[in-house]
Amino acid sequence: MTSSATSLTASPFDVSGRVVAVTGASKGIGWALVQALAAAGATVIGGARDVSGLTLPGATFLPLDVTDETSVGAFAEAAKQAGVDSLVNNAGVGSFLPVQDITPAEYHRVMDTNVLGTLLVTRALIGQFQARHARGHTSSLVNITSDVSGRTFAGGALYTASKYAQRAITQALAHEGHSYGLRVTEIRPGMVDTYFADSQQGEAHKAAWLRPEDVAQATLYALSAPAHARIDEILLHPTVQDVAF
Repeated sequence: MTSSATSLTASPFDVSGRVVAVTGASKGIGWALVQALAAAGATVIGGARDVSGLTLPGATFLPLDVTDETSVGAFAEAAKQAGVDSLVNNAGVGSFLPVQDITPAEYHRVMDTNVLGTLLVTRALIGQFQARHARGHTSSLVNITSDVSGRTFAGGALYTASKYAQRAITQALAHEGHSYGLRVTEIRPGMVDTYFADSQQGEAHKAAWLRPEDVAQATLYALSAPAHARIDEILLHPTVQDVAF
């Protein structure tokens, strides 16, 4: 994949000089995030299970399995060597089953990626953020969750449980990070036209949904907030989706 695949217009948000680590960076929202951040002047360290063929000026792509401590450790070390000041936890998977059909294997697939992955990658970089604070600098953490981090529905027990957990982690980190200059934001998108849950991007029924670029721009807004401001959360929906909070 090259930068000509889906070009973005110039961003109104300036993150020049920032070094941002992004998980789940190979497609969908993650790929849009990498493009938008690089276009806005950031250096991006993108991680994904499969990074073969990925190339973009201003970005370095590294293999990353967010459920594996060794893989996370190698990714975090490379990010620290690059001077990372921000992390966007974007990697995630979906599963929509009635409770009686949820197997232990499916539970672990979803919870290990969405929840454990968020914990492992964040934990691996907290020392970096604390060290930056000791030198007089702030850092930023953005967790891409979902609008269902605060609601649920039939068939959504497992997925929404993982998003509720991510929301709890995000809010706890906001409290903890306050002491070491970490600004924490939760981005809660509604329906987005991606490859989510084994679907295909660009399917006809998704025509009026949010685009990955919409989520990327919301993330840029949070990351580019002035030093005196913190964006606690952003909830965004396509206008065709029912109002939900």
